[in-house]
Amino acid sequence: MLRPHLNAIATAVPDYERHAAFLESLPHWVRPQATLEKVQQIAQNSAIARRHTVLEHPLGEAASGSFYGYGAFPSTGARMEVYRREAPRLAARAVDALTAQVGSLREVTHLIVTTCTGFYAPGLDIDLLRHADLAPGVKRTVIGFMGCYAALTGLRQAREIVLGDAAAVVLMVNLELCSLHLQETEQLDRLVSFCLFADGAAASLISGRAAGMRLEGCQTALSLADADRMAWMVEDQGFAMTLDARVPAKIKQFLARHPESVGRCAQASPNDVWAIHPGGRMILDALQGHYGLSEAQMAPSRGVLRDYGNMSSATVMFALAQLLAEAGEDDRAGHALAFGPGLTVESADFTVLGVGASPRDGAIISH
Repeated sequence: MLRPHLNAIATAVPDYERHAAFLESLPHWVRPQATLEKVQQIAQNSAIARRHTVLEHPLGEAASGSFYGYGAFPSTGARMEVYRREAPRLAARAVDALTAQVGSLREVTHLIVTTCTGFYAPGLDIDLLRHADLAPGVKRTVIGFMGCYAALTGLRQAREIVLGDAAAVVLMVNLELCSLHLQETEQLDRLVSFCLFADGAAASLISGRAAGMRLEGCQTALSLADADRMAWMVEDQGFAMTLDARVPAKIKQFLARHPESVGRCAQASPNDVWAIHPGGRMILDALQGHYGLSEAQMAPSRGVLRDYGNMSSATVMFALAQLLAEAGEDDRAGHALAFGPGLTVESADFTVLGVGASPRDGAIISH
């Protein structure tokens, strides 16, 4: 019987690591003082050590040439100019890393791109098709503006493609430039998101070939009662994130009421592996408590949050790549969860194939 597999994952982040510089900049543009102190405290407790951006000089005095000049942040149009220039470059780095791992991508039949941080047309899918020298007839799908859970939506779509066509080979690229959407505002919920988000990309190959990670099932669930607690809107000064502080608690409550909505998560064993979207420390804490997970089970997600921050749709793929890199001799069951506007919970059950039981075509290719 045909079984879809996530064969390989490669990741990439920009060259510029600017988390400390961001924290140092806060007193120059966050007002009033009480809000500044709250934001600084939240940032200190974020469990993030590093975040990357495509912007070499993100913040500074207006005359310094920084993208975000204090008191003169750019328009949405200016931000989209940078997205159009930098998104193909970063996505190409992830695709090149994947190519180095699996060889030629000429057998790719489908291309799925997820992104919620920029728009242009002809778009990122066309740029990637050209860069990877894919056939013009490759079937392209762009999953836009779904937020942090979109990679698992793309993985679900890829799994269904392979189930419907045994010869299908799906290339999925998740690209986000979250650092392009910093805003001067006094709204604390928006400022909190700026302490978390960063830039990153992942490229993955999904097919019926038995290597890497067998995709057992994918699910989507929706808590309409909490739909407005997370939002992502296009405004004149970039895209604006609304992030209710109660989101971690609401996710936990929803999962307690609807355990069946996320596949086999509620029946997981202590030996299972997990890739939980690192939306923030509080989300990881809430899910660890809800499922009773060990520190070892949380390590991939916490490590991604520490080293890269929240890269929206690309982030959970970094955690899945870590699980592939750490595959042992035996098969191991696993679970992935991601969350976003809606309030949406996207999940996947999988089996990481043991290196002693199947050929290993590599796992993660690091940037």
